[in-house]
Amino acid sequence: MATATPSSPRTDDFGASKKAIDAVEVEQIEGTVRLFDSDGHIRKLPVPSKDPTDPLTWSTWKRCLVLLSLSIFGVAGFGVVQSPPLFFSQIIAEYERETRGRFDAPSIAQLASYPSLCMGVGNFLFVPLSMMVGRRAVFLFNNILMLAAIIWAAKSDNFTSHLAARCLQGLTCGISDCLLPIIVLDMTFLHRRGVWMSIYWAGTAAGSTALLVAVPFVVQGTGSNWRTNYWFWSGFSALSLIFAIFCLPETFFPRAPFLIDGQLVITDQYGNVSVIAAEDAPDSMQDQQLSSDDEPIHSESYLRALRPFHLQQQGLKKLLATYAEMALSLLNPSIVWVLILNSLLFGGLVSQSLTYATQLESPPWNFSSAAVGTAQAGSFIGALVALGLCGTTVDRLSGFITRRNGGVREAEHVLPNFILPSCLAFAGLVLYGIVAGNPEKHPGAGWIGIHVSFGLYYCAFISISAITGVWIGEATPHWSGAALMLVCGGRNALGFAISNNFLRWISSQGFQNAYIELGGALFAVAIIGAVPLFLWNKKLRRVLTTKLRFELK
Repeated sequence: MATATPSSPRTDDFGASKKAIDAVEVEQIEGTVRLFDSDGHIRKLPVPSKDPTDPLTWSTWKRCLVLLSLSIFGVAGFGVVQSPPLFFSQIIAEYERETRGRFDAPSIAQLASYPSLCMGVGNFLFVPLSMMVGRRAVFLFNNILMLAAIIWAAKSDNFTSHLAARCLQGLTCGISDCLLPIIVLDMTFLHRRGVWMSIYWAGTAAGSTALLVAVPFVVQGTGSNWRTNYWFWSGFSALSLIFAIFCLPETFFPRAPFLIDGQLVITDQYGNVSVIAAEDAPDSMQDQQLSSDDEPIHSESYLRALRPFHLQQQGLKKLLATYAEMALSLLNPSIVWVLILNSLLFGGLVSQSLTYATQLESPPWNFSSAAVGTAQAGSFIGALVALGLCGTTVDRLSGFITRRNGGVREAEHVLPNFILPSCLAFAGLVLYGIVAGNPEKHPGAGWIGIHVSFGLYYCAFISISAITGVWIGEATPHWSGAALMLVCGGRNALGFAISNNFLRWISSQGFQNAYIELGGALFAVAIIGAVPLFLWNKKLRRVLTTKLRFELK
């Protein structure tokens, strides 16, 4: 086990002497980490090594290149999954001609709802697999599979084949929700994760929504064939594959425990950090060693760093442990809360996509099939606002509370960041329900309300998605990877239950009331959950930490 002394270069990375570290006593419970010393200097957690394959040692440009590779995949994946509703009228017309009027038009909604379910399944499959063969292998495989699925959809000759291709698209692009954020965690320090996660989410969302505005005009300019939509996205998918091959080294870097002044810093296979007292460490950790500071480090060639597979030690055991940890995460109220919140959030996003094209194409607005995509311009602006709102506010607000707490970071310091985005999500769904549900009351430029509602909701969606990753990483550092997979996969599956039945909800409650009720449920879950968690979740973490120590012993 590596030990840092006051003269150790690794201790200097924390910018703190032992006296500063001991200035405020830190209770050793899950999710409580000393992030600042008494002089206000930030400690670098996880602890970086001198190994050149350690993503924490990479230069900024290299990390940016990896982030660009992830974002291109996300843009292609989210874009192609969200695009079919723009062309539902064309697709329905073609299938009715082919079946001589026997095609069930309402079933077209399955092309939008079923991929969301498959996105969740993809997370449950591929994230654990990355613990066995490495992040890079899984990312490459999904790039190839997504490109094949897009081409399949473009060449499909009936609805069943089209739906199967759409499900495969959802299965592959689902890693954008979970595995790709884990890769971001692999290469960033704790105090900068809010910014990097926000850049990933906002960049992915802004790119996909900007292209969703453009693709209807591309389709219209090439003969109004809906299959052109898939050929359009196949180009970006192919670009993503090229970046994946040449620009994304393996980011999975197993870290041994690191001892600093009696505190053991543990970084798990998901890049999340926990700190326990050295005396609470299990015997299995005592024999683990890190490279000595004066040990020569041999550089790895660039081509070797890009080899497709990086088989991990005890990979099968880690894969199976992920599912066990995911089941245990369901016993944690903070995880259940954020899962329900994100499920409502994702369900609302898909539910909007099911109806906006039809509403804009109908009187009194009478949008052309190409102009319908301009509603995504609001989403594009919302994504950019989310970058500024969440990318700076999360780290600053949580950092402010941490400083007021003597430099000790509590997981609950992240929770206040959920409030404003939840208000925006509520406002977006209410505005959409009122305007889109009563077009006769808002003729002329009333359609602007739909565009604004998309901006509000997408800003909330990106912000909450980014904050969720930070919250899970800090609230449950010992199980955070499995918990993140549970939330990202589970929100797609539960969101499917909402979106797949939303047209029935509209038939029962009316268009306006259905969206207002969904917005109200989302807002209620956000506030009712965040406030008690902020007040009492630390006590829950204390109990969980006590049980964890018992298991370790």
